[in-house]
Amino acid sequence: MALLRQYINGVRIHSVNVNASADDLNALKALMEGKIEEWDSKATGGTAIQMPEALNKQRYRVGKKVNSKTWKSCVITIHHLDPAKSDDDVENAVVGNFNANWYVDDNAEYCYNVYNRNED
Repeated sequence: MALLRQYINGVRIHSVNVNASADDLNALKALMEGKIEEWDSKATGGTAIQMPEALNKQRYRVGKKVNSKTWKSCVITIHHLDPAKSDDDVENAVVGNFNANWYVDDNAEYCYNVYNRNED
């Protein structure tokens, strides 16, 4: 069992779990575009957690204001945010730590929930 991670322009596009022979795995990698990382499965098992009845999917705009009319930003998606965490927890983790967008090293100055933005 292997995990293949596909990157195009430095962005991870997709991850694929594959259970195949080495020859079949190499044939599959030859078909995939971009940089392909191969990870071996070292163990199985663990303790399964109960799936929540509904996923708490949240989207956040993360970025930095460049001037009065320009922002550098991107959107991040958290597919299931711990219900005990708030938008403030996400903002505290992201601002000053994440890059403002995919192509620059400037740190983000803001982070807000795309669906629950308050215009203060």
